Amino acid sequence: MIDIKYTDDGKKVLVVGKLNAQQTIVQEIFVSAGQEVPSGENFVVKSLHDAPAESWKEKNLRELEARYESDRKKLQGQIDDQERRLCLERDKAKLQTSALLQFVKSSDESQLETLKNFMSGQITHLFVAGYYPEIISWTDSNKVYDADSFYHHARLEGIKLVSLMGKSDGDLSYRLHEYRDGSGSSKTIYPCTSYEAALVMAQAQLDEDSVPYVAGDHQYFNVPEWQKIEGIVIPSAVIERYEALADEARVKRIETIKKELADLEAKAPTKTKSA
Repeated sequence: MIDIKYTDDGKKVLVVGKLNAQQTIVQEIFVSAGQEVPSGENFVVKSLHDAPAESWKEKNLRELEARYESDRKKLQGQIDDQERRLCLERDKAKLQTSALLQFVKSSDESQLETLKNFMSGQITHLFVAGYYPEIISWTDSNKVYDADSFYHHARLEGIKLVSLMGKSDGDLSYRLHEYRDGSGSSKTIYPCTSYEAALVMAQAQLDEDSVPYVAGDHQYFNVPEWQKIEGIVIPSAVIERYEALADEARVKRIETIKKELADLEAKAPTKTKSA
């Protein structure tokens, strides 16, 4: 059986035999063509090891190298993370700058004027667009302010949140939220410096919505809510279609009720005459 050992200086050797009680004859093993083979002259050693011996210096150096490699990888990871964050922030800054420049280039002067009026406190009325259109005063506590009502008393909690949203094409839009913290639903609004200006906005919206409604492309048009806006002009064609659809709905409802009544009468128990 081949006896393989290691010398103090790390050589891999083949044990040839014992010279005496303290010394052993060995032959060093070399690698040739990928194979380990004993080669060279025999020599005598006093001590042998089952595994390569490692001095304190070598062990300490190996541990230092391991810690260095671990710290290097950790530091490199931090550098890579910082570089990724830096690249991300740089890309964000480029996009924001590009969007801002595009906005300035494409923005409509009237929209910027509205923003200036809003910031300077010159807005007096809001046209609220949507299925429930209305014109409200900016000082209307029930519509603009967040009020907490209890026991016939009301306490103003603050102004409802108004969100300004802008696009890089220069378009600005405003939304009035249900509560001052932005929670709840929200409505699209058009800030104006007078009731007359808000009425112009409302009339333009009504005229735009009237076209598809009269053409039959849209089935819903809240005529009663539009009629509440003082000064608004509703085209006669809109009113005629609204009333025609309302008549159809009433007739359909009457027919449904008649059918339900007939079904109930058919199922009603008959009274038997006593003898």
